[in-house]
Amino acid sequence: MLRECAAQLESDEDQDVHSFAGVTESCTALAEDELSMVLQSYHLARDGSAGSRRRKGNELDYRRASPVSCQEKTQTWEFFKKLNERCVECSLCRKQLCYHNSMTSLREHLRRKHNLSELDLRQSQDDCSSSSESMGQEPEVKKNKPVTLSELVLHDARPCSEKREEVISDLILGVVFRDLQPLTVINNEGFKRLLGFLEPSYKIPSSMLLASSLRHKYTLAKLQLEHYLHSVPSLTLSTDTWTSQSKQTYLTVVGHFIDCRWRLARCVLRTTPQHNPAPDYIGEVLYSVISEFGISCKAVSCVVHDSAGSLLSSSRLLQERFGWSSLCCAGRMLQLCIKLGLQVEQVQHTLSVARRIVNHFVHSARASAELSAKLAEMNRERLALVVDTATRWSSTFDMCERLLELRWAVSMVLEEDRTGSLPVQNLSDHQWKLLQDLLPILKTLKVASSFLTEEQNASVSSLVPCLHGVMTALVHHHGDPGCIVRTVSAKIRTEIAKRWNLPNDDVMMESPAIVASFLDPRFKDLRFLTADTRDKVHSKVKNLLSSAVSSPQSHSSGSSSDEHGSREHELDGKHRDRKGSHKLGQCEYDLLFGEDPTERMPEIHQQLESYLAEPLRKRNTNPFEWWKNNEHRFPAVANLARQYLAIPATSVSATTAFFCSNSIPDQTRSALLPDDIDQILFLHKNFDYIESLKRFRQ
Repeated sequence: MLRECAAQLESDEDQDVHSFAGVTESCTALAEDELSMVLQSYHLARDGSAGSRRRKGNELDYRRASPVSCQEKTQTWEFFKKLNERCVECSLCRKQLCYHNSMTSLREHLRRKHNLSELDLRQSQDDCSSSSESMGQEPEVKKNKPVTLSELVLHDARPCSEKREEVISDLILGVVFRDLQPLTVINNEGFKRLLGFLEPSYKIPSSMLLASSLRHKYTLAKLQLEHYLHSVPSLTLSTDTWTSQSKQTYLTVVGHFIDCRWRLARCVLRTTPQHNPAPDYIGEVLYSVISEFGISCKAVSCVVHDSAGSLLSSSRLLQERFGWSSLCCAGRMLQLCIKLGLQVEQVQHTLSVARRIVNHFVHSARASAELSAKLAEMNRERLALVVDTATRWSSTFDMCERLLELRWAVSMVLEEDRTGSLPVQNLSDHQWKLLQDLLPILKTLKVASSFLTEEQNASVSSLVPCLHGVMTALVHHHGDPGCIVRTVSAKIRTEIAKRWNLPNDDVMMESPAIVASFLDPRFKDLRFLTADTRDKVHSKVKNLLSSAVSSPQSHSSGSSSDEHGSREHELDGKHRDRKGSHKLGQCEYDLLFGEDPTERMPEIHQQLESYLAEPLRKRNTNPFEWWKNNEHRFPAVANLARQYLAIPATSVSATTAFFCSNSIPDQTRSALLPDDIDQILFLHKNFDYIESLKRFRQ
């Protein structure tokens, strides 16, 4: 038997000398049974199929990769929470498992219960080992691929409870009105896939059911806002006209007031299609809105509209029919003043050439690349040209300022044109000089706009002092007689003075902005007015206080109580009690000094004099915070301040009015469908504020 084996090995030695030389040397030393086992393994190794070799390779890889790596342990623990030393809980199904310092049972649970076989990537190792064996190399052990949560699909989803379904439905409704999305968002494929992954057993409601939920939430929120508005002493209305993507014009009516915490609130009341831009139509819409909320015309103190072209007719109509004073949006008015001021031939031509240069670098890839290279050489690669918008003068300032900063780089790129013909004409020296001279004027106006966009300057009380500051600053930038810049400055000053009636003190006295400035602790000295006009303003405020006390304003059509009025009467009553307790002692002193002149002065006038005696506050003082802290000292004056400081300077948010023509919320708003636009915008602007009022009252 041994001789036959030796002969067999010698015949095969030429074919595989290197692989089995050790087997030949050891055969003589083995017993017959051991040699037969070796030969059997030898023949199996030589004659085995590729599938057997692959299985053996798998077994080898499995033995080598069987120890759980640190990476696998980390991945496995992402799905388990350790309760104690011997117990863990699955984060997917909340099932508790025994733990004996081994990951095997945990991995088996994920594989069997949740079908997470991706944690063990042996199939990819098999492919690698088979390819390595085919090349005569030893298979390499691959590390397991990390599993992300986005790859998990739970086939054993638990049923969704009724309470959880309500929460999810309410959150979907929140996506609609918080992000200004149409109701059809639930039909989008991506939304369905996301919700199906997060909550597979949840049934997405239909568009009709979601619309019904939207109407229900809108009705509840509207009732709560209506109830609160009945306790507001004074309300200011503003209008915002905008156009949707379908070219439909809408009118949004907004109510402004100062709430019980001295916050300037801005609540959307209604959004309706505007079929007629005439002032009488707008007046009828405003009247129908306040009637819908149960508010009388006397409760409306002012209307801020955005129709700068028909300011005089709108003001006269609203005053005659409803008794409302009116103001135009400061952003629209200032835009119109600057636009007319820049209507100078040389200025328009220079700005036109500047726009062509900027557009050339924006649309030409070659010119843009060359400009970037020049800026990199100058270590100014972070700067870029700004494209202006025709409807926003602030963008014109930004364009001119940036173009002047990059003047030399832009000029070099335009002059180094390789084709021999300049695609765009460069600015001449006198045009560059004109842009340089225009910057201080536009800079002054931009500073004023930035001042009015600050939170503490949202009220119209900051408007007239700011305009007088602009008029004074523009005088210093008048330039030489006969120069173009002098003409621009004079035209802007003329337009501002005409549209806000600054030179006419009698007309200014009728504006609520003057009274608002007087009730602002930063501007109450009215230094921008003459002495006679200041005396007239003081007399007007005294009359307003007297009329407010003699005939309390009834602003609600219902019989709801006035929280602010009751607080004022309570404070007045306490003051009268203190005054009466010292009356006997004061009468004795009259024998020496005569009658106290303040005895005959009404209580409200004493409060006014005390308010005037207060020192002026810094410009960065928040007037709402100041009145919140001093309301108890001047309750009657504070009630009047609550009425006039609630008047905004702009019909829309100040940032939108002065700087941003198309903000993201405005662009999203224009894409909404007409059927639900009123309810969605109402909840978008008011829901969080109404919820904060509910929490405050609790």
